[in-house]
Amino acid sequence: MQVSLITCTNNSEKTIKNCCLSVYSQTYNNIEHIVIDKNSQDQTISIIKQYKNKKTKVHYQKGFGIYNALNEGMRFCNGNIIGILHSDDEFVDNEIISNVASKFKEKNLDILFSNIYYTKKKNTNNIIRDWKSNFEEGVQSNDFLNKKIINGWMPPHPGIFFKRDILSKIGYFDENFKISSDYDFIIRLFKEKNVKIFFLDKYTIKMRVGGVSNKNIKNILIKMSEDFKIMRKFKFSAIKTLLLKNLSKVKQFF
Repeated sequence: MQVSLITCTNNSEKTIKNCCLSVYSQTYNNIEHIVIDKNSQDQTISIIKQYKNKKTKVHYQKGFGIYNALNEGMRFCNGNIIGILHSDDEFVDNEIISNVASKFKEKNLDILFSNIYYTKKKNTNNIIRDWKSNFEEGVQSNDFLNKKIINGWMPPHPGIFFKRDILSKIGYFDENFKISSDYDFIIRLFKEKNVKIFFLDKYTIKMRVGGVSNKNIKNILIKMSEDFKIMRKFKFSAIKTLLLKNLSKVKQFF
């Protein structure tokens, strides 16, 4: 069972080395690492070439934006399972993909979600907070998870892995959303009928803080506006869900 990992780069020389080493140190051998580069002008590509191995395939982005790059990456994937590892993120340890792949195989899964750590931007060993689902590890029902989503629960996309063939049912990231397309995509993943969803009660990703959505006030407002549109799209009680979604993040800080 092959696992495809997608990494998007854009002048990522400060972090891409550790990201690549995090992939190549995995004990699971059947990994395909798809790198989509947005015309980096620094040493990003040189570093990737230095540390790449036969698992790595570098492609150059034709469109614009992170979600366009992720969509291009998914179209290049050959693996049975897809995961996203951003250029400034790392796996928690070298057994992560082995654990994920074994669960997919043993349980015949379609989707798996997990816990993640948030770290300092300059040091991924300096953990600031975490995102953790307080569920019992195991298969979760669609109805249960969709009720949780309506009440503001939402797992971060780097901690989610899914079967490639599910894309033919739900489609790709909606590039009309510039910041919240992952929110829309995850809702579609979890709302899909006849899929088997598993919660792995393990920290899989170390994610640096300081993403685009929280970069400045303008982006925060854009994100809130897009979140609201997505909630209306899925006929949620938008104001209630938006409030609960933001309140649910507070506990990460304590």
